[in-house]
Amino acid sequence: MQLFRTKYRGYFNKYHENMPIFEVITKDISYFNLLIKNYFRNGKKSKTILVSPEYPSRSSTIYKIGKVLGYNITNKPTKNIELGVYWENTTFRKDFQFLETLAKTKKIINLHSRDISKQHIDKIHNEVFGYSSIVDPLIYEGEIVKKNDLNAKHDGEILLGPIDKIEDGFIYQILIDNKHSENLVMDIRVPVVNKVLDFAYIKYRDISERFKNTTTNTVLEPIDNVLSADEIKLLNEYCAKLNLEYGELDVLRNKNDNKIYVVDVNNTPNGPPSNISSKDGKTALNKIANAVLAYANDER
Repeated sequence: MQLFRTKYRGYFNKYHENMPIFEVITKDISYFNLLIKNYFRNGKKSKTILVSPEYPSRSSTIYKIGKVLGYNITNKPTKNIELGVYWENTTFRKDFQFLETLAKTKKIINLHSRDISKQHIDKIHNEVFGYSSIVDPLIYEGEIVKKNDLNAKHDGEILLGPIDKIEDGFIYQILIDNKHSENLVMDIRVPVVNKVLDFAYIKYRDISERFKNTTTNTVLEPIDNVLSADEIKLLNEYCAKLNLEYGELDVLRNKNDNKIYVVDVNNTPNGPPSNISSKDGKTALNKIANAVLAYANDER
């Protein structure tokens, strides 16, 4: 069974090598049904977004965008590719050679978005904004946050500096005061399609879980309600320097200095975030989908 599982990773898509054979077959059947549905929806035409090298999960925004647009989402090249998206769910990307070749004839989004480590995104942040969240914990006096340099670990730990030694693989940041109330903190999650979109997710979570990926409530807000024109301009410059054409920024506003800090960057986002109304979720997906389609056609 293990040999057969390794050889068969899907007919329509190349699924994870450890996926059970029954799940692979089920996913292929589901994909075929959606392919037929999209074919008739698009006037007997197949429209496809290549998402490579990894196949995105159903919780990913790009998968949901495909459903909104009626486009097939695959990681196996076909003749009907309208657009490509570099999709490798890791902090440091390395599997881009095939997409570099394909980019000679097709637009490949995020082709050069290859490092979203916290050290790197803070370096670019300092270049664009002129200030940084990272400090030297051996000499910094006050509360600091220790975080894994890798993306999506959600392992922040508050320490009191200065500390005795630095641990490899971690960064040390100032503790950003993003309190919304006594018990809640507020994150600003900013979707990006070539540039910052016209809305943001405002995410509230219990202060006891301020570094987790949980929310008590998420609402949509026009971007102009939460960020100034100068801040939006700087975020667009930041994304350009980071080679981020599609993804999301996690932005915190520090009540101590009223500055914004980009603390996380995601180039394989899931969404919309949890605890959002169905109406807001649908609005957000439609906006992102239309922006992706426009960018694919060079309209943005």
